[in-house]
Amino acid sequence: MNIIDGEKVECGRCEDVISLEDANVLGKANNRSYAKPLCDGCLKKVGVPKGYELERDVSYLIEN
Repeated sequence: MNIIDGEKVECGRCEDVISLEDANVLGKANNRSYAKPLCDGCLKKVGVPKGYELERDVSYLIEN
């Protein structure tokens, strides 16, 4: 996951740039290095597949 300008990230599905405050991150339960950011619209379409975990608040990743 590449953070843009310290506070934004690109949606892993539609490639829209969204703020980290609005991002949802899908991660694999058995692979902590996997993180796929999703916007709200894409999350509604994809959901949370089996074997994945959803993190809704990733604002702690904002770089000041």
